[in-house]
Amino acid sequence: MEEQNRTPLWYKFGLLVCRLLNHLPVFHASQDNGFDSVDSLAGLRFSLLSLPWGYKHIYLFTYVHQGNFKERFKWVSILRILDIKSPHQQEELDQLEADFLDLDDDTGGSKSKLRMELLKHKNAECQNSINTLNNKVNSYIAIALVYTGLFAFLFQSILELGFSHFSVLMWLAFGLSSISLINVLVLLRSYLQVKGTLKSRFSSFKISPDFKQLAKSIYIDWLTSKDEQWEAATLVKNIEKYFIRSIFVSSLILFSTVLQPFIQQVPSDAIKLSNDEFILIDKEGNFSPQELLSLSKAVTPDNIIIFVYSSSNSSGNASANFMISALNLSKQSTVIKISDELFDAKSLIATIKEEK
Repeated sequence: MEEQNRTPLWYKFGLLVCRLLNHLPVFHASQDNGFDSVDSLAGLRFSLLSLPWGYKHIYLFTYVHQGNFKERFKWVSILRILDIKSPHQQEELDQLEADFLDLDDDTGGSKSKLRMELLKHKNAECQNSINTLNNKVNSYIAIALVYTGLFAFLFQSILELGFSHFSVLMWLAFGLSSISLINVLVLLRSYLQVKGTLKSRFSSFKISPDFKQLAKSIYIDWLTSKDEQWEAATLVKNIEKYFIRSIFVSSLILFSTVLQPFIQQVPSDAIKLSNDEFILIDKEGNFSPQELLSLSKAVTPDNIIIFVYSSSNSSGNASANFMISALNLSKQSTVIKISDELFDAKSLIATIKEEK
């Protein structure tokens, strides 16, 4: 009993991990039969990189846990939604329609009435599911319109960062979020196209008004509705996944850019090496003659002047050498340091250390 109770827990944990990996573009887990979603642990695909684009997914360095062992590993694999389940073609529908009309019926048409009631119930369930998906998509369209405004704000915020390691990281994150949002918009457009493809077969009932023809029309409508329902549900799953990925990454960018000025601001008490700290060039790139004058007054023959600038400051070394020349300092009494902890790409800080 205990062993049987443990198995579902491990299964649920494994399923949770795979669903989390399904939201990542790298070390990606998915199922082909769900068009890149994960509903169970059967037939999983693991990929080093997943590149989604609308109706297809491109997997790089991928492994599928099914089939022959040699066929499980592939460098590149492309999955299209039509490769999983294609809708009924007109020839198939015509054949199914003919087969349905060949079914036995009695004189009063009671068998056709029973079939019709059953098909009406199944068709109603299918239509209710489609209506639920339509309502979801309408909500996602409204959210996407508002969300694009946030994207414009994030783009402007990253532009104001200038060039630094931090800004490069933000641009990479913004690119990942943009790809996810583009996929959301492409799939929303595809969903609206699917929504308009359903055609009713009740015109034939008007030509030949009997219960058998009516049941046949409901049957064909149910088959086409099932195709639409499956494709719509698959698209909605992917829309939700890309929305979650894009919103999560955008939230990280938003919080990072908002907190970045506070992270870059180095507390004076924290970096003082001896007695004084002089911000010769501030985080906005403004030179302070007053700070330079104060530094010149504090310099003694027994001191070493340490100039610190960020590794992302391309003009930091030239600025430090200019300050050394302006103060007429010797090379023996000065040290120029590049700091990876100072994120500000423009500031130049001088500290005084007593020589021991």
